[in-house]
Amino acid sequence: MIIITDAHVSKNQGNYKDFFKMLKALERNSQELVFLGDIFDLWIALSRYENDIHRNFIAWCQEQKNHRTIGYVEGNHEFYLADERGEVFSWCVKGPGRKDGKGGLFVHGDQINRNDRNYLIFRKLIRNSVTKLIIRYLPFGPNIAEAVKQGSKKTNNKFREYLPRDEIEFFAESKFAKGINIIFVGHFHEEYYYHRNHSKELYAVPDWYSTQKVTVFDRASRKVESVHWREVAN
Repeated sequence: MIIITDAHVSKNQGNYKDFFKMLKALERNSQELVFLGDIFDLWIALSRYENDIHRNFIAWCQEQKNHRTIGYVEGNHEFYLADERGEVFSWCVKGPGRKDGKGGLFVHGDQINRNDRNYLIFRKLIRNSVTKLIIRYLPFGPNIAEAVKQGSKKTNNKFREYLPRDEIEFFAESKFAKGINIIFVGHFHEEYYYHRNHSKELYAVPDWYSTQKVTVFDRASRKVESVHWREVAN
C-alpha cells in the first residue's frame, strides 16, 4: 500500500507537474493507493469550482480504479468530495477517517486536536448541506473560494506552530482501546511515531508538499517506510 498526504497541489505553486509525473510513474505498479487528504491546496468538489488539475486527477483515478484500490479521506482543504465525487474512487470518506476491517485506521488528522476549537467550529459551519447549497449557486463563488481557504487557515494559526503530541497520543490510545492496532495520520506535516509495546502503532506520515515522500505499508510484515516517490515508482 502507498499512502500520499498533504501534497497541496496547485497551479500557482507549480507543484502539479511533479505530482502528475509521480502519478504517471505509479502506473508501473498496482499497489493499493490511499490519499490521506489535502492533496490539492483547495478542492471544492462542485464543477464550477474545479479546474483542469482536478479534472485530470479525477480521470486518472477513474482509469486506475480498474487496476487497483484507490481510497481517499477528505482533508481540511477538500470540500464535499465524498458526496460529489465519491464514485471516482474505490472508497472515499468525509472523515474523520476510515477503518479497513483489519485493525487499520486512516485519518487526515484535522479533528484530532480538541483544543483547536475555532477550527472545529469553522468546520461545522462550512461542511453542511445548507452551506453547500449556498456555495453551489453563489454569484462569483469561485472568486470567493480563495477567501474561504484563507479563512480556514486563520482559524488555527497558533496550533500550526507545534505538533500536539498529547492530543495525538490521546487519540491513539482511544482507538487502540477499540481494537485498532495501526493508525496513519496526515495533516501535521511532520513525521511522528507513537506506539504501545510496538504492537499498537500510530504513524504521523510526512507531507508530500515539502518532501515529495510517500509512505509504503506492507500489511504482511507491518513494515512502514517513508521514501521519495521515485524510489517506489522505479
